[in-house]
Amino acid sequence: MRVRDKVVGQSGKPFGSSLQKDFSAVPAGSSAPFRHIIPLLPLLPLVLLFAGGLCLALGQSFGMWLPFAYDGGVWDAYTALAQPHVFKSILLSLWVAFVSAFLAVWLGLFLAYGVWKLPDTLQKYAVIYKAPLVLPHIAVGFIILVFWGKSGILSSLAYHLGAIEQTGDFPTITYSPYGLGLIMAYVLKGAPFVIILAYGMLKRFDFRLVQTARMLGGSESIIFFRLIVPFLKPVLHTAFIILFLYAVGAFDIPFLIGGSVPEMLPIKIYNLYFKRELTDRPQAMAILSLMFLFSAVFIAGYLRLAGRMHQEERKL
Repeated sequence: MRVRDKVVGQSGKPFGSSLQKDFSAVPAGSSAPFRHIIPLLPLLPLVLLFAGGLCLALGQSFGMWLPFAYDGGVWDAYTALAQPHVFKSILLSLWVAFVSAFLAVWLGLFLAYGVWKLPDTLQKYAVIYKAPLVLPHIAVGFIILVFWGKSGILSSLAYHLGAIEQTGDFPTITYSPYGLGLIMAYVLKGAPFVIILAYGMLKRFDFRLVQTARMLGGSESIIFFRLIVPFLKPVLHTAFIILFLYAVGAFDIPFLIGGSVPEMLPIKIYNLYFKRELTDRPQAMAILSLMFLFSAVFIAGYLRLAGRMHQEERKL
């Protein structure tokens, strides 16, 4: 028996010929855009809310759409931000965000590498690092406050051991003008996030490369910085961007353990909008608008710089 070249349907015509005839009546590419848009329709309410909020913030920063009569000019809210206390808040926010994100990324990287090298029987017990992820940020702030506050556990322990004469002599960690307590809280919360991302990528890494490097005389530092870090760079860059921008705009932890002078930017926005005169609200919206612009520029610039550095490393 010879196998037929074409599959024949019940009508005796080649199977698929009717489908080709039906689709030929539809203009080419007419339905293609809709096929890509339809899966994104559930995100439309979120996009509209975000776009509406952004437009409202921009409008109110220019003195429009306010619930009161505003006598100032269009740029008055932005020019009013050119004050020393605003610059101090900006510098403090950038300092806390950069240091906490940097420390969280490297600490999470080292811990993920350590968990990855554990035997399979012990790796399942290392899930304890996920505990801070379950806690909300406000709970992590309370943990820092309970342990590192002037009336906290460590200050009381130092007092009973005779290291300090009174609990007030304990170093200022919480409510510090340098954001030390904020940095500790963000590192405690961000490092497990980095561990999850880095450990998930390391599960795909071929361990035989590490064994080969050891056979060729490579030390642990060479293996870590020449094999592991380059492999995890995309994940580390993404984690740094997320942690940095979150620390710049987060409100809960600075509200709990942040210093009053200078203020973190979210606290300054809160005070301008809720605790000051109504005429100060455009300044709060101006800061919000500038923070959004900074976030967009930072993401674009950081990714471009990281890509350029990666290309230079490949040339070497």
